[in-house]
Amino acid sequence: MYIPTLTGLGEREHLARPGTDLDTHIRDIVNVLTYEDLEDVVLVGHSYAGLVVLGVAEEVPERLAHVVYLDALVPMDDNPVSAADFYPPEEWTAMEEVADDNDGGWPLLDDHPGWVGISDEDTAWMRKKATPHPLNTFRQTVAAENPETQAVPHSYILCRDNGMDESVLEMVRQLCAERAWELSELETGHWPMVSVPQKLAQHLLDIPQSD
Repeated sequence: MYIPTLTGLGEREHLARPGTDLDTHIRDIVNVLTYEDLEDVVLVGHSYAGLVVLGVAEEVPERLAHVVYLDALVPMDDNPVSAADFYPPEEWTAMEEVADDNDGGWPLLDDHPGWVGISDEDTAWMRKKATPHPLNTFRQTVAAENPETQAVPHSYILCRDNGMDESVLEMVRQLCAERAWELSELETGHWPMVSVPQKLAQHLLDIPQSD
């Protein structure tokens, strides 16, 4: 199992630069797959990283056995999309203002609606370890254009208490049905790797066996 850290985050926060963008993060993962000679990979992307794994799948679909979107951003159609496109204009403007006061990084907010199911102890741990996300990564677009990418099996794990409106959850369900993606749902918030790690692990272990 490989758990790479994206440039500018976690223990690699010192590598953040004004030019750190979505392409940087896509390259982070492509390089792990390439230089470690990995094949038949089950690639999992959580939240914003849904766009990262899409970009990776566009570049090296031959190395992938399955793509898993974990409560993640995914394009709703064939048009290029950025993470910023998923936010209302006024919310995005506020995010940019916060990032401007944090050297271009967007911090983990205390009022995020997806904290459901996380203990006070784990919440404190997450806040201690979280680093501001380089907001420039949210501005760059990616699109599903490679036919070989679409041939790779896809799954979506939806967290029902992630803070989104029911209409948004239903859009995800409809998208999965239209694209013949396997859909599973967890009764938890946006960070299931913290709130329900064993259930999430079992979901991930089951995915390759379902193809």
